[in-house]
Amino acid sequence: MRFTTRPLTHGLLVVVGLMLCVTSQAAAQGRIRGLVADRDGAPIVGAVITAEELATTGTSLATTDASGRFSFIGLNRGEWVFVVRAEGFEPVQGVADVRGSGPGTAVQFTMDRDLFNPPAPTGGVLAGLKATNLVESLEQADRLFDTGDYEAAITAYQALLASAPALTSLHLEIGHAHRELQEPEQAVAAYRAALAADPSSSEAAAALESGGVATRDR
Repeated sequence: MRFTTRPLTHGLLVVVGLMLCVTSQAAAQGRIRGLVADRDGAPIVGAVITAEELATTGTSLATTDASGRFSFIGLNRGEWVFVVRAEGFEPVQGVADVRGSGPGTAVQFTMDRDLFNPPAPTGGVLAGLKATNLVESLEQADRLFDTGDYEAAITAYQALLASAPALTSLHLEIGHAHRELQEPEQAVAAYRAALAADPSSSEAAAALESGGVATRDR
């Protein structure tokens, strides 16, 4: 038997797959087993599934494991609504009939990525870092620089570099902040780090030629 799910946000009735099928083995009373995956079939780890009983106010929670699987045991017989939420994905929901005896029911949820709040990448130089968080942190650091709070800006840029070492251009910003503070030695060190990371950086090369003391145009 095939069911459908719909996103809970944006008011859109986008249909996604929720398939129910009878398991081949006997299961405990009121048992539901399921899988949560993305559109590419990759399991979604840490998704939270809320089971809400339609006939009463009963609720239950489960979380997907490393393979994207979850289970509920001991649910009352009747119809239940299952709501699935995961960071970086659009929430989905579906209805399943929980049997009081006999084989349990297997369900599968397919989730669409939230384009406005994507999950953090699991690989690469920015693994574990969400783009939205990086942008917010960069904007905050830039605001500190633009308002003349150069010491706080240096601290903010250094924190970003510690969490995302691939953002080597931040060495330039650190150098510029030290230059505004009339700290040429620290500025030169930062510019050298920027040039070492990107030998083609004309900005870092020009800043080094100035000895870290020239006024920067912004």
